[in-house]
Amino acid sequence: ILVATGSPFPAPATDPHVVAAVEDTGRTLEGLGHRLEGGAPAFDPDAVADAIAVLHNVSNVQLYDLATAHLGREPREDEFEPSTWVMIREGFETSGVRYADAIDTLHAQTRRFVAGMAGHDVLLVPTLLCPPPPYRVLDQPRGTTRAFFDVEFAHTGWTAMANVTGWAAISLPLGTTPEGLPIGVQLMAPDETILLQLAAALED
Repeated sequence: ILVATGSPFPAPATDPHVVAAVEDTGRTLEGLGHRLEGGAPAFDPDAVADAIAVLHNVSNVQLYDLATAHLGREPREDEFEPSTWVMIREGFETSGVRYADAIDTLHAQTRRFVAGMAGHDVLLVPTLLCPPPPYRVLDQPRGTTRAFFDVEFAHTGWTAMANVTGWAAISLPLGTTPEGLPIGVQLMAPDETILLQLAAALED
């Protein structure tokens, strides 16, 4: 099991309560006979964030078209969140070549990620890098789609790579903040079977 407590994207230091939850989980897994090693698979976080922004822009244009077909008219400004409008407007200006390049980028970075996991079966990481953020922190427009995701990834860290790679992931509530809020610990693997087995063992 490869263990990482830091963020793969630019972010403040991981909250110490989150680090403690991941490390406690690691010690529990070691007690169950698993071998743990510190480290993280490498990939280009800037390229990944750019590509994710492009894909979201295009998918939000699809959402716009779906809403138009459903309503029989173009959606009004108040019918989508402001952050969605940022993505829609950028999506209207995104070329097919840029969209194809974004897909190629994510495939290439997935291959780098998987190569970095060679010799390990599971990645153990935080679910969020911080305690649950206050309401309306993550849904605000930031001027550009990329800026929106820079803020999101500074909170979510490794969860984005589950989406990018297609790896199975499971989040387990294995820690608690001093205020009593849950802290999630995430396990990632190519297949969900081992994650369910580990989760069951941790629950027991």
